[in-house]
Amino acid sequence: MAVKIDIGRFHFRVGGQRHRAYEAADKARRGKAFRLAKSTGANREIAGALVTLRDRSRHMARNNGWAKRAIEAIVKHTVGEGIQPAPIGTLDKTKMVKGLWNDWANSTACDWYEKTTFYGLQELAMRAIAEGGDVLVLKRWVTPDANNPVPLKLQLLEGDQLDHSKNGSNDKGVARLGVQYDKEGRLLGYWLFDYHPGDGSVFGVANDSRFVDKSEVLHAFEVLRIGQCRGLPVGVSSFMKMSDFSDYEDAQLMKQKVAACFAAFITGSDDKTPEEIDDLEPGVVKYLESGEAVEFSNPPSVSDYDAYSLNILRGIAAAYGITYEMLTMDYSRVNFTSGRMAKIDVTANFKSWQYNLLVPQLCAPVWQWFVDACLASGLLLLPVKAGWTAPRVQQLDPVKETDAQVTKIKAGLATISETIRETGREPGELYEEYKQDVERLKKLGLNVDSVLSTTAMPPAPADTKKPNEPGKKPDTGADANEDKDTSANKGKDANTDKNKDKNTSTNDDTGTGKDKKVPPAIEYGVGGTQSFIEMLINPGLTDNQKINTGVEWFGLTEEQMKKMIKK
Repeated sequence: MAVKIDIGRFHFRVGGQRHRAYEAADKARRGKAFRLAKSTGANREIAGALVTLRDRSRHMARNNGWAKRAIEAIVKHTVGEGIQPAPIGTLDKTKMVKGLWNDWANSTACDWYEKTTFYGLQELAMRAIAEGGDVLVLKRWVTPDANNPVPLKLQLLEGDQLDHSKNGSNDKGVARLGVQYDKEGRLLGYWLFDYHPGDGSVFGVANDSRFVDKSEVLHAFEVLRIGQCRGLPVGVSSFMKMSDFSDYEDAQLMKQKVAACFAAFITGSDDKTPEEIDDLEPGVVKYLESGEAVEFSNPPSVSDYDAYSLNILRGIAAAYGITYEMLTMDYSRVNFTSGRMAKIDVTANFKSWQYNLLVPQLCAPVWQWFVDACLASGLLLLPVKAGWTAPRVQQLDPVKETDAQVTKIKAGLATISETIRETGREPGELYEEYKQDVERLKKLGLNVDSVLSTTAMPPAPADTKKPNEPGKKPDTGADANEDKDTSANKGKDANTDKNKDKNTSTNDDTGTGKDKKVPPAIEYGVGGTQSFIEMLINPGLTDNQKINTGVEWFGLTEEQMKKMIKK
């Protein structure tokens, strides 16, 4: 068979028949499935499908359990407890700003409808984006009062209130699907309806759109193509398949219902009016006429239902950007390894929605509005910037993942405050609560490992401090010993043993005694064995700092500390 390649036209011939170099570009019978593929721009495609897709998406969320669950999974895993700000500045400054923010954002004072907090508004906004394509946020100036000293509220609007019929040139420039640009393509504002077009009959007045400057409104949606000005619902590529699958489920259910309606049949009777058998009971004996027989129904099976449903639901989950397990909440086919791989894969989608959508398009602009409102009302004197931290994805193995977090903090790859914010807690509040717990445990004389390691180890003295003279010990009076024992969570008995050990060490500079050898860290460990060893091997302390710490806090001589450091 002769093969001739025509490079200039990107064709080749096989047996005299002409073929394209790319099979995917074939326009013959195999390419008919792509007859709707056009070289249209992003906004032209959206213009012809926005309203229909938005209506169908909401219909699916109302009437299809899989669509409802998919949207729920996206919203909950993206927002979680809320994407929280981290003010940048000095400790006192950030504490004051965070206090103002918490009073405003953690109450319904921030909501125009006074129904939820700012983090609840984040969830509503993400739901509107996933289900309807986009969301609008209006800045509402209000009069400050005792309950809300910040003169600002946020009003959320569905994308329906952005007039998609506003298109073409006007005196301001060019409008596209309700979004106004100047002649050079820079964003100017939006054409908004005063109320939802679907509620027009309620108000009974004309609902003409009006121009609102971009400084007064936020428009958030997922940008999928360059130049895109409106958003589309998530999962649109699965709508047809999901609708057909819903019909298939209904048909399977109806088949089983019909099959279950027939229990038994009487055959072989010539009597036109046989005695009817109305019901069947356990142990019943029924005498039949001559020639009659009983046949039981054989309902059709649905043995292939699970395998078929599994493949369809996997495709639906992929269209929404989540896993099959998230969609169905069926984890029977998952082990730890596959679950972790799926988590890593799908987390990228959630991070994208968090940091490429909600933070730049919603959270950061709202923070700027909040700061402007505080400056205008005199609550702040200077502007304050903030970073944002999204909640962590739930851990599969808390022990291993917590160890990984600690390692990252020690390596300087993450901060303690950032790690705390990822859990949904406010660092300042946690530190304050932790401090109260430490003081409470010290007063009660309770020993907790995590607290012991932070309270028993004193701060290292400055390197400039001169060490005590050899053989000279600091004041070890009753009050001093009592304070040290309290900080190390030791009882009176432990203090007595410690003093005995000290007396033994006075006669032997090695601190090991004459009759038996005791590890110095145990013999002289006033602050606890673990704390003494941590101090002794800490590479961040100089030898002088270690000597001063041992002398001042552990009751050792300078000579004894030098010997231990050398060992």
